[in-house]
Amino acid sequence: MASSGVVGFVGLDDLSLELAASLIRSGYAVKAFEIFGPLMDEFFKLGGIRCTSPLETGKDVSALVVLISHADQINDIFFSDEGALGGLAKNAVIFVRSTISPANIQMLDKRLTEDAEIAFLVDIYVSKGMSDSLNGKIMITSSGRSDAIARAQPILSAMCEKLYNFEGEVGAGSKVKMVNGLLEGIHLVASAEAIALGVQAGIHPWIIYDIVSNAAGNSWVFANHVPQLLRGNLTKQHFLNAAVQNVGSILDMAKSLPFPLPLLAVAHQQLISGATLSSSSGHGHNDATLIKVWENVFGVNLTAAANADIYNPQELGNQITTKSNTVKRIGFIGLGAMGFGMATSLLKSNYCVLGFDVYKPTLTRFANAGGLVAESPAEASKGCRILV
Repeated sequence: MASSGVVGFVGLDDLSLELAASLIRSGYAVKAFEIFGPLMDEFFKLGGIRCTSPLETGKDVSALVVLISHADQINDIFFSDEGALGGLAKNAVIFVRSTISPANIQMLDKRLTEDAEIAFLVDIYVSKGMSDSLNGKIMITSSGRSDAIARAQPILSAMCEKLYNFEGEVGAGSKVKMVNGLLEGIHLVASAEAIALGVQAGIHPWIIYDIVSNAAGNSWVFANHVPQLLRGNLTKQHFLNAAVQNVGSILDMAKSLPFPLPLLAVAHQQLISGATLSSSSGHGHNDATLIKVWENVFGVNLTAAANADIYNPQELGNQITTKSNTVKRIGFIGLGAMGFGMATSLLKSNYCVLGFDVYKPTLTRFANAGGLVAESPAEASKGCRILV
């Protein structure tokens, strides 16, 4: 008989530990099976119960959270002699966290329903929120039949801060993961390529980072990945190997739809190139830093560029401000959105700003802000030390 207060985990990763911790804080008893000792040690420290097999983990639970990375794991986890189904109650909910295709999840759902008479399968995609309101908090996207979602709701709510439910056929969670992973993969390669391009052009990589992370070209991947990359904190094992596998899985899923992903395909080739070039050049071991990997791909010495000079934006700003004290008259030819903003900022800093624009209402606004209106480009530039 399943206990409504017990949840099992088959397979653990860092996100699983956070899910388990949330359940324990909500009053659930949580047990798990995982072959990697350090993860089990962390789980035990949270207050979890160790199990020796999927079979033991599935006994007397109201829900089972299963982590699957390959479709060929399904038989061993569920249907073998030590599989979870041997101890699982018919009314238990199975949560599948996976990188397998939606089609494989749907096949598993059919097999569980028809052969094992278990009707409650929910596909979940677990991630951390990156918005200001959800920064670092657990987000879950789930899908399944309406009765399965209804039965799973209390446990889903206990595991996360933000929940998206898709009632209907299972697989939507994996599909959302596919779409998000496409963007992450492209942004990852594009971020490294952008930094390498800037270094090749002679710009300090930290200056590139400071500007782009505040500009339209920014993304969460760029803002959070590039500093780790430049400091040498990322290794091939932790990042590149996983990225190659994840992007490859997304491309396989897209083929089954079918849907072309030319940008992701190029990104995948760059990731593979990084892995193979680093191996042939002596940086192939898993502890190789990712910055060395990308140096091999792009032929640019990113390490030397990142360490060339200590870039202090505050000090640079002070130097510019000090030197600009002698400049009091500045001319602007063109007062569009950017020009108007710069000109009025200078006015607020007590500069004398002379401006010209062909659009008369803009000149009126500029005059109302305290600027001097010029009748021609020649007049706007007359007597100015700086002309914009």
